[in-house]
Amino acid sequence: MGVFKRQDNWWIDYSYMGQRHRQRIGPRKKDAEDALSQIRVQISAGTFVPEDERKALEENKPKPITFSEFTDTQFKDWSREHHSEKSHIRLLSMIDRHLKPVFGPMGLEEITRKHIEDYLIRRRRSRYKRGTKTFPTSEATINRELTAMKGVMRKAVEWELLEVSPAHGIREFKEKNAVPVLIEQEEVMRLLDEAPPHFHALVACAVYAGLRREELFHLRWQDIHWKRGELVVASTREHIIVGSPYVFSNRRGRPYTDIREPLDAAAQRAGIGDTVKLHQLRHAFCSHALMSGVDPRTVQKWMGHKDLKTTLRYAHVSPDHEKAAIERLDYRVSNIRTRYVV
Repeated sequence: MGVFKRQDNWWIDYSYMGQRHRQRIGPRKKDAEDALSQIRVQISAGTFVPEDERKALEENKPKPITFSEFTDTQFKDWSREHHSEKSHIRLLSMIDRHLKPVFGPMGLEEITRKHIEDYLIRRRRSRYKRGTKTFPTSEATINRELTAMKGVMRKAVEWELLEVSPAHGIREFKEKNAVPVLIEQEEVMRLLDEAPPHFHALVACAVYAGLRREELFHLRWQDIHWKRGELVVASTREHIIVGSPYVFSNRRGRPYTDIREPLDAAAQRAGIGDTVKLHQLRHAFCSHALMSGVDPRTVQKWMGHKDLKTTLRYAHVSPDHEKAAIERLDYRVSNIRTRYVV
């Protein structure tokens, strides 16, 4: 065994299993000496694999699948069959818009915990634009993206493409439970007065039925039972252009996807702020129902909440309603004190 120089490169010369091997290392003699030393140790330990055999193994080794290939060819089909349409579309949107631009070209085995945590930090520092204003990306949004990443990696482990998920154990950011400001009943009436005619019924349905955004946009005529005064929330999505089945649809017969601009304009004209979100109208329905004395369990059923705590957390108390309650409490306390003194 030894090292030698040929032209501008250093080579190593060694024997293994009765065969002589020569291998070019590079322009530095020290690198050649180190390489030869490692080979001697590996031969002694019985772990040495000659360069030509190692290259043959690498050539026959399956090409590592990238994040984009895995999500496009395997994960998305699984998600479509195991999630509701709404959840599937939301999940795909997070993967395509946020995760793939960062992790897409990387092999699944190349993605590390550090890569994912660096991504979360960048997202927390990012901002998005709505109209002329910019807003910081919320902790809740980032946590949903982390959940999506964990779901993708978990399936890769289950399907034996990875040994361990690099996302396992990464903690979510603490979310700020920002609760929308309660819209008073008189403000609701002003908002309805200022809403464009073709959005009037939509806004009324949001605030008086408490529907979620997607439920509202995909409400169908067949879901309304006029005689019973009921409507049924449907989660299906039909692709019909002519003769639209949707109660609220655009000129092409498709359901609306965003009404923020006309809703904000109506809010400004009504003098109740620069912006009003559809979710605020849903919360107003919940709050006013509870303040009207409707049983919380009934409101929970109407809202479609799985946990009563969710209903109660989003139940606002109107200042006027709170003041009246305190006045009633003061009156009762006063009577109790009077009887006690006597």
